[in-house]
Amino acid sequence: MSLTWVICGAGRRVGKTSLAQRLCGVLPNAVYAKQGCGTWRAGKQPNLFRTGQELALFMAAARAQHEHLVVESNELARGGDGDIIIFIDGTPGWTDYRPDVDLLRAKSHVQIAVGVLPASWHEALRLKVPSPALRDAVCALFAGCADWARVPDAGVRRVTPVRFSAEGGPSVADPCEVAAEELITVMIQGVGNFALLCTPCDVEALAIGFAFSEGLIASRDDVQACAYRPNERCIALRLDPPPQDPTSRNLIMTSSCGLCGSRNIDRLLANAVVCGDELRVQVPVLHATVAEMQVRQRLFARTGGTHAVGIFTAAGAMLAIGEDIGRHNAFDKALGQCLLQGVPTAGHAAVLSGRVSVELVAKAARAGLELVAAVSAPSFLAIQAAERCGVTLCGFVREGRATVYTHPHRIVGPAR
Repeated sequence: MSLTWVICGAGRRVGKTSLAQRLCGVLPNAVYAKQGCGTWRAGKQPNLFRTGQELALFMAAARAQHEHLVVESNELARGGDGDIIIFIDGTPGWTDYRPDVDLLRAKSHVQIAVGVLPASWHEALRLKVPSPALRDAVCALFAGCADWARVPDAGVRRVTPVRFSAEGGPSVADPCEVAAEELITVMIQGVGNFALLCTPCDVEALAIGFAFSEGLIASRDDVQACAYRPNERCIALRLDPPPQDPTSRNLIMTSSCGLCGSRNIDRLLANAVVCGDELRVQVPVLHATVAEMQVRQRLFARTGGTHAVGIFTAAGAMLAIGEDIGRHNAFDKALGQCLLQGVPTAGHAAVLSGRVSVELVAKAARAGLELVAAVSAPSFLAIQAAERCGVTLCGFVREGRATVYTHPHRIVGPAR
């Protein structure tokens, strides 16, 4: 007999879809469905239904094949239709509450909100989910969702645009969140100042990852001091040992270009670092890491306006994820997280949420990452750089496919 999990929320962008997709990753033999009015796009989760009747037909068929149904639907929740109804509360001052929020809250079995104790989640799941290990895993997801909903992120800003419909009708105010983009100055003693146009969160990881990508440091131990002053929008690094040939480089690096800080493209390719050859990955691992990266994109779930880069092992274990309005900044954040945590990157791989340009391949090679997998396409220069650096470059890792442009020998297993 299948178990139906229904997820509802206090308003838009409280994390319903993120929780639903993560829940599908934890529950055995689970399938996801959503009832809503959004437009289907390539790359989005399947099983999006506009009417309750379409959803009901799908659920009736799915119960015979799946152990768990995870359904994102306020309509089902209002009617009390579901074995476990989960309500995600909003943040006062940030969330535009639905008019039926009190009804949804009353119908729910589990409430993810400030002040709700995890013990109540365990009690609500005890009779429906007999496995203690599975209950713990599900409640851990709830706890992560509660933290995300409670703390407004430094990387988002609140705006109120006006939404127009192509089908006519009056325009309406449509409050939403957008990705922040600010100029953060990285001051590296003895080297110069770098003005990074970036999303101002995870700034320490960004600065250290940037210094690593530029070849200024080899590990976290090379940074003697790191001080972030958010009010002044600057972060200062002091290196140990100091640079041997101090230079004065004062550069502005935009969120669309990540090669400004490198000497030049010709020199980059002429002195390309050739990575090792230890990594072997199966295609299903590539798709699994793309899916995990997408459900862990907190800023993208709230704004729809950020890129992500994840660093993962051959087995698909995610070591770090960086998010930023700029692709190269996201890569530096992921590298910086690994450096801060003392996690080696050599012999591992990177997954990207968008296209691959040459500077991203250069960052991967510098870090010893042997494979780059992207949801979108690479540029021709990126392919040339990957070929020269010994990096396996995979594009279009989505919808059951993966196109390998360079060094395909690292892709192994029956899927090949």
